[in-house]
Formats: sequence, C-alpha cells, structure tokens
Amino acid sequence: MIAEDSATQAHHLQHILERHGYQVTAAANGRLALEATERHKPALIISDVVMPEMNGYELCTRIKADPRLSDSPVILVTTLSDPQEVIRGLECGADNFILKPYNADLLLQRIQFVLINNQMRRTHQPGMGLEIVFNGQQYFITADRLQILNLLLSTYEAAIQRNRELSTTRDALRKTNLELRQLTNELEDRVLRRTRELERSNEALRQAQQTLIQQERLHALGQMASGIAHDINNAISPIALYTESLIKRETTLSDAARDSLVIIQRAIDDVAQTVARMREFYRPREVELPLTDVELNSLVQQVIDLTRARWSDQPQRSGIKIELQTGLTSDLPNIRGAENEIRDALTNLIFNAVDAMPTGGRIEVRTSTLPARAQDGSSEQQVQVEVSDSGIGMDEQTRRRCLEPFFTTKGERGTGLGLAMVYGMAQRHGAVLEIDSKQGAGTTMRLRFPIGTSTSTPTTQPAAAQVPTRSLRILLVDDNLVILKAVRSALEQDGHAVTTTDGGQRGIETFRAAIEAATPFDVVLTDLGMPHVDGRMVAAAIKSMAPDVPVILLTGWEHGLRADDKSPPHVDRVLGKPPKLAALRVVLAELTNRPTGAQDSDRAAEILAMSFNAR
Repeated sequence: MIAEDSATQAHHLQHILERHGYQVTAAANGRLALEATERHKPALIISDVVMPEMNGYELCTRIKADPRLSDSPVILVTTLSDPQEVIRGLECGADNFILKPYNADLLLQRIQFVLINNQMRRTHQPGMGLEIVFNGQQYFITADRLQILNLLLSTYEAAIQRNRELSTTRDALRKTNLELRQLTNELEDRVLRRTRELERSNEALRQAQQTLIQQERLHALGQMASGIAHDINNAISPIALYTESLIKRETTLSDAARDSLVIIQRAIDDVAQTVARMREFYRPREVELPLTDVELNSLVQQVIDLTRARWSDQPQRSGIKIELQTGLTSDLPNIRGAENEIRDALTNLIFNAVDAMPTGGRIEVRTSTLPARAQDGSSEQQVQVEVSDSGIGMDEQTRRRCLEPFFTTKGERGTGLGLAMVYGMAQRHGAVLEIDSKQGAGTTMRLRFPIGTSTSTPTTQPAAAQVPTRSLRILLVDDNLVILKAVRSALEQDGHAVTTTDGGQRGIETFRAAIEAATPFDVVLTDLGMPHVDGRMVAAAIKSMAPDVPVILLTGWEHGLRADDKSPPHVDRVLGKPPKLAALRVVLAELTNRPTGAQDSDRAAEILAMSFNAR
C-alpha cells in the first residue's frame, strides 16, 4: 500500500515496485490509505509524512493501534531531515524511515530488510525494554526494536562481506552491462523505426479510407443532385424563356413591370447557378475543362484583393481587427488548372477563416514548392498553398465531417457547401486537400497541386455569327408541353417556322413525313430525357435519314453529359436548360448559315433520296 498525495511520486514509486514483482495499491492521502488497508490488509505500507486529511504519522499510529493491522510494517518517506522527525516516526511505531530523494536500489533494500525483520518479529517473544537518553530526552526501546537494530547491524556486516566477494566480478558485470545496454539501445532504435513506419502506414491507410468514404458519399449525393437539377431546370425553362422574350421584345412595358421582369430574370439565373453548383460535390474533370498555366502567387494576391471587404472592411465596422499576412515563395512553378475554380476554392477558404475568428485574429496565406517524396507517393514536385487562421479550430468529429455537403457549424449563416466544393476542385485537379485543426488553436487548410501532370489545352472556337441569316424550318421535340410552347413562341418571334411534337417517336415520324413531302427541316431541337424514345434515339434516327441536318440537344443534364464525357455521337450541340435565347441564336447561326435559293431545293431532293434509300 502506497500513501502519497503527489500523483507523480506515487506513479514513480509504483513503477519501481511493480517492476520487481510487487503488487501495489495507491491512495492519495492517509485517510484513503487507512480505509483501503482495513478492507485488504497489505504486507507493507509505504507512506509519505506530509499529506492532507491524515498525515503519515497519524496513519502509522492508527495502523499500529489496530490489533488486526499492527503487525503490518510501515515505512515513512519524507524530505524532513531533522532527527526529531525520525524519532517521532519511531514513536508512532514506524518500522523504517527513508529520506527523499532516494534511489530505487536503496528503496528496495529497505523494503527487503523491513519484510525480513517483520517475519522474524512474528516468531520472536518480546522481552524487557531499554531506556536511553538522546538530546536531553529519555526514550524507551522495546526488546523487539532492539532485535531489529541488531539485525540491521548484522545485515550490514554481511553486506560488507558480500561486497568484498562481489568486487572480483564487478568489472565483468560492468562489461556485460555495457554490452547489454548497447544491445538494448539498438533494439529500442529498431523498435522506434518500425513503430514510426507502422504509424505512417496506418495514417496513410486511414487517409485512404477517409478519402474513399468521402468520394463514395459525394458521388451518391452528386447522382441525387443530378436528378434534382434536371427537374429544376425543366421547371424554370419556360419562365426563363418568357421573361427574356418579354424584356427583349415588349416595348410597351411600364418601368415597374420591366424592373420586376429583370428581378425575375436575375432570380432565375441565381437558381440556375445554384443548380450548377450542386454538381460540384463530386464530378470528374470535364474533357473540355479549359486548363491553363496558373501562376499561383498572382492568383493568391487576386483572391486577397477580392476578399478584402470580408476580412478587413466589414470586421472593422464592428470593431474587430483581422490581420492577413502572406508568405509567398518566389520563383514558384506554374501549375495546370482551371483558374476560376482554384480562385473560388481559395476564396471559400479565406471566408471560412474569417468566420472562424468572430473576435478577430490573424490569417496567413503561404505558398511553397515541395520536392518529390517517394515515401508518401508523391513522385513529382508539388506546389503547396496554405490558408491558416488563429480562430476557434475544430474538434476531431467536426474535422472528419467538414467536407461533407450540407454539414455546417455556422447555423443559418452557413450552407455547408463551401468545403465540399473545395474538395471537388481538388479531386478534379489531382490535388491533395489536408486539414490540420485543433479546438481553440486555429486551422490550416492545405492544397498540394501536382506540377505538369496535365497536357490538356484550352479549346478555342471560331467566332460565330450572332443570329441566323435566314428563316429556318425547325422541328422541336419535347414531352413537356409547357417547354414546347415557350421555346416555340421564342423561335417564332425570331421569324422561324416551328413544328412541335410531344414525344420522341412522333418527332421521328414528323421528320420522315417532311422529307417525303419534300419540305425537310433545317434543324432539329430535341429534349434528352423522354419516355420510350429519348433524345439520343431521336438524334440517331434523324442522322440516319439526313446526316447533314443539325441536331441540337436540350437537356437539364448538360453538365452531367460533359462531366461523364457522354455526349451522344449524333448530336451537333448540347444546350443546357433553362436555355438562353442569345445562346440558342448563336448555335442556330453556327449550324445553319449557308447560301439559300436553288441549293435548298437541291438539298431537299438529296435528303428525300437518302431517306428512301435508308428505308
């Protein structure tokens, strides 16, 4: 039993004893030690002298006064070196006294002496006592105490003799100990290196598991968002078309009506942009994603200037000071990427840093070049950008979930989309996103971009005419009657002749009938998602009858087609919903502007002949 109010001392003493085979129970003061001793009688009690509630002297007195416990030896441990304190301990019945600091060997020797003496005392009949005078005071020592003193003297003499015998082997033992120490150090070094390797492997495995889980979760949400986006785009398409048409063509609108339509159009654009951002949760890099050489230092400075109002002006109006510092490495290599996506990601990171410092603080934006490191899989040089804040930080659970879409700790102020979009950007650029955060100690968001891993180049399109140069015969195919009416109205106001069909099969039949009647269509606009016969099947049928007739696909899944590289082979253009009249005019002009007159009649006869041959 150890009675010690210092947890450090108690742990140290317990460690020494347990290493040498003793079973140890520790108590934080004398009262707790006495209660534990009364429940389970120990073979030995080691007690500190100075303790709260009950000191070592009182504990020793209580134990020696209890007939059931009195034969349990007590060793007192203290920093008090006054002989009077030692005598006081003996008066309380202590079996031995140890002064702090002590070494392990001395402690173990004293414990062995006490246990041996206690064993002998149990078999000895106590006799007369002895009176002695020490420092002017008279003390009485019982015979059993005197026996213990004699035993200590004899033990000491035996130890001296044993020491002489062992002196001849001391050099050999010293050499053996040195060899053992060297072997132990080597073993410890090997264990340490292996432990570090295992820790790195475990961390890499954990990161890979987290990444896989995150990708699967985002992929599932992306698929769900794709279906939602399609339905929303279909729903707002007629509103967008009618609104744009009214603003462009109606000259009799009052100022209030026109302003209201402009607000409606702006709201429709906001909805369309929100729907488009939903795909940012998870989508691979688009084939046509324009990649350019991005100078990261310059881009960081742009983002800092763009966000200045958020991290400087707005907080200052509320009496809050946020300091933004930069550490940009010179001669930073360029990376290949979509500059607008990286800019949006850095903007989100700075906004998050500001939100994490409601009472002010410091933001640091740093760039650096990392060498290739084979041990973590980065075999090529990388460019790193870090955004650190001195804010509230995140606990471990929040750090694990912060990349999940719609997860936010900002309440109604947050959407939970910012970091999910940053993660999506990193995935599309082959970059690594790391998060270091500790609650109350700030957060560091780190992006590592590969250098020169992409060979994609921006695609350029020749400048196109803004409007068709002639009136067109257009076949419009869609199963949504409201969209049919809205698109037809807009095209007819541009002077085109529009025929509508409410399904894919009817569209194919109408196109064939027009060829047979020698009145072929100049262009076909078809929806993608239709029951039974969808837009892909319509496009394939049109091209089989008239390969030169342009087919334009209207779809709410435009971004999904591009992201998955699934643009149908028989489609000339893909336009997203809600369609913009200006974009539709440009596409019609690109696909249909050609000489008119006799050539049209010749082309109609050619198409009719090809149709009959196909049948």
